[in-house]
Amino acid sequence: MTGEIVVQHDNFIAPVADITTALRRYQAVKDFIGAVLKEGVDYGKVPGSDKFALLKAGAEKMTAFFGFSVRTALLDFVEDWTGKDHDGEPFFNYRYQVQLWRGDQLIAEGEGSCNSWEKKYRYRQAERVCPKCGKPTIIKGKEEYGGGWICFLKKGGCGAKFADNAPDIISQQLGQVKNADPADIVNTLQKMAQKRALVAPVLIATNTSDYFTQDIEDFIDGTVTEVAPPVVPPAPPAEHSEPPAPTGKMKLETALAVTNSKGVKLADLPTDKLAFMANSLIKSLKDNNLDDEQHTDKQYELDAVQIVIASRNKAG
Repeated sequence: MTGEIVVQHDNFIAPVADITTALRRYQAVKDFIGAVLKEGVDYGKVPGSDKFALLKAGAEKMTAFFGFSVRTALLDFVEDWTGKDHDGEPFFNYRYQVQLWRGDQLIAEGEGSCNSWEKKYRYRQAERVCPKCGKPTIIKGKEEYGGGWICFLKKGGCGAKFADNAPDIISQQLGQVKNADPADIVNTLQKMAQKRALVAPVLIATNTSDYFTQDIEDFIDGTVTEVAPPVVPPAPPAEHSEPPAPTGKMKLETALAVTNSKGVKLADLPTDKLAFMANSLIKSLKDNNLDDEQHTDKQYELDAVQIVIASRNKAG
């Protein structure tokens, strides 16, 4: 990575942004993830894991949101089509580098690789196939109907029948077997390597590792489907109705109105009271439904601090 990220004065390393700017950035990223990214398309969760994984579609949207340009380069590759250098087994390996640039400044870079000997590409789950039609539709016939083996019509088979001891059936290897056509997955290997190389620097550059991980990202494949939002005509305002409770991101004016109604004058607070008021605001924010139910206590604290700082700046 190039470019200075801190400023140093008299051995004191100062941050490049004040707290207000940092909180606004944090809020913007949180809002973008909540409003734009879609589970199952841009990020996904593997059963048994407690963290979401960022997918390629989500990584691309994050780069657009931050204004990054992506530069991809093939660093190294091995293509042994006949297996002459790998004990007769074909082998393919690709290693890519992805750099994220903003203007003429390199922000982050990452590398990703993928090869044909990874378990999910090297092996296949073999099933019994019909010697006549070649489809994996062979089932064991019920004893009351004569037993044997049947190429099941309801599964798309041809209906052929075979004896219990038919060599063409019982000699077939079942379970996990080596992929007989590894050349068919070359394009998949290249795309997976590029995807891994992209997700890594996106997580670093956007500081979203607390939201997403890459450890399991290649176990989930997302696809983007553009769906036009339904057109819903606005409902006419009801007479003498109360305004709806705010949801989603808090608006500063709304939060100030609620807290001021409780006798709190945020604009008059001295700096040394900021932390105290940040904690005091949390209960008020929760009680008045100013945010969604998925908020953690830490996120309520950050929102509270943002309100206090923003109100002081506004008053000043």
